[in-house]
Amino acid sequence: MVLAGPDELLKYVSVMPHHKAADIGAGSGAFTDALLNRIGVEGRVYALDALPQLLDSIRRRSHALGKKCMTVCAEFEQGIPLTDNLLDIAIVANTLHAVDPFIRDSFVREIARVVRPGGRALIVDWAGSFNNMGPPASLIVTPVEAVRLFRSQGFETSDMLPAGTHQYAFVATLPEVTLVSA
Repeated sequence: MVLAGPDELLKYVSVMPHHKAADIGAGSGAFTDALLNRIGVEGRVYALDALPQLLDSIRRRSHALGKKCMTVCAEFEQGIPLTDNLLDIAIVANTLHAVDPFIRDSFVREIARVVRPGGRALIVDWAGSFNNMGPPASLIVTPVEAVRLFRSQGFETSDMLPAGTHQYAFVATLPEVTLVSA
């Protein structure tokens, strides 16, 4: 199995030391760790997940490395508990398939709310179930459906990125706000 890891995929969103970034659905924190290695003390990294034990592990690991990570326990059905236009970068890795299909539109709307104009989201998810190696086939969000979800909330999307044998990835960017003078 060929995998594209967080370090390889983050190069597509140009993480800078001053950025504010969130790993939405952080899980074990692989993307959180990669963000912490790129974002300096003037930036901020948030890890959001529904499982407090995963967040505790991320917090302990980041503290041991001398890095500061804000961990937020979040049930995404209730929204994303971050302020509007806060993030330069949102990572949504292996999370879309885990969001209830009935709220996926509102979940992506929430991502659009917390990402600033000109900000980017890196979307990574399973391309299939692969004989139950991945999530159940009924939960798979196809690349076409994922792109549709993000475009429906105002994002512009990139071409598919190399994400390995079993996953897909793309960058979704919120357009900069332009003021029209009368």
